[in-house]
Amino acid sequence: MKEEEFLIELQMLLVEIDNLVDRYEMRDRVLSIFVAGLLEPIDDNTSNMKAMYNYIVDSREELDTMLDFINTSYEESKNTNDLDDLLGGLDISLN
Repeated sequence: MKEEEFLIELQMLLVEIDNLVDRYEMRDRVLSIFVAGLLEPIDDNTSNMKAMYNYIVDSREELDTMLDFINTSYEESKNTNDLDDLLGGLDISLN
């Protein structure tokens, strides 16, 4: 089935990312959250989701920081294209 093949290939990519982090010995420096899912409608108001995910976070504080970034970047992406504004209050730099 096409969906199963997709999820299997996605899982293989997540394993590759995890291996990359280890190969470069970056586990103690990388923060990462990846979630992808396929929705399967049950009815007009309900769906099931088959999901693949991978978290590289060491603490609840790191998780909260990432979730704050995701929430802020999602909201800001609707209103601006200025990445500096987006990263403004999060103490995150892309340099």
